[in-house]
Amino acid sequence: MDTSAFLAMLLSIAAVQFVGWAIPGPNHLAIVAASVNGGRRAGLAAGMGIAAGAFTWALLAVSGLALVFELFPSLFFSIRFAGAGYLVYLGLNAFRSVKSGGMLRLSARATGEAPKAPFLTAYTVGMTNPKAVLFFGSILTAFIPKDASIPLMAAVVAEVGLLSAALNTLAALFFSLPAVVRGFQAAGRASAALFGTLFCLLGALVAYETAIELIGR
Repeated sequence: MDTSAFLAMLLSIAAVQFVGWAIPGPNHLAIVAASVNGGRRAGLAAGMGIAAGAFTWALLAVSGLALVFELFPSLFFSIRFAGAGYLVYLGLNAFRSVKSGGMLRLSARATGEAPKAPFLTAYTVGMTNPKAVLFFGSILTAFIPKDASIPLMAAVVAEVGLLSAALNTLAALFFSLPAVVRGFQAAGRASAALFGTLFCLLGALVAYETAIELIGR
C-alpha cells in the first residue's frame, strides 16, 4: 500500500470513529457520570478506560475478530447481551445512590478518591458497548486490506487508541468543568435518578435490539 492510500485509510477510519464517538451512548454516559460525581481526575480515568477499551478492540479486530464472529455468531450476541446487562447494573447502582443523597458511584466499592474504579468500570463499558462490537467487529475490518502488513495493522491500532484517548479526554474535561459539575450536583437525587434511567434505558434498548436481531436470524 502506497503512502497516499495508507493515509486515506487512516483518515477514513478516523472519520467513522469520530462519527461514532459523537453519537451519545454508554461511553459518554460513563465519562459524564465519573466526571460529575468524582471530578476531573475520575472523569479522565474513565476517559482513559474507554480509550483502553477501544485499543483492545482494535487489537482484536486486526487479529481476525470479524472471522471469529462469523464462525461463532453466538459470541457476538453474548457480548451484546452482556453489555446490556452491565448497563442495567450501572443504572440500578445509580438508583440505589438516590437514597444516599444522589452521589452516584460507578462501582459498588468505588469512592470519589479512587480513579481505579472509574477506569475499570469505563473499560468494561467500552468492551461491552454494542457500538464497539459493531464498529470493530465489522466496520473497522472493512477498511483493512486482507494482506495488510504488521506495521500497517499496528498503525491502525495506534490511531484508534490515540484518537479515542484525545476525544474522551475532551469529553472528561468538559463535563468536569466546575459549572457543569455544580449544575449536576445541585440536582442531587434528580441527577442520580437521571443517570439511572439513562443507563437502564440504554441497557434495555440494547437487549431488545439484540433479541430482535437474534430472532430474525
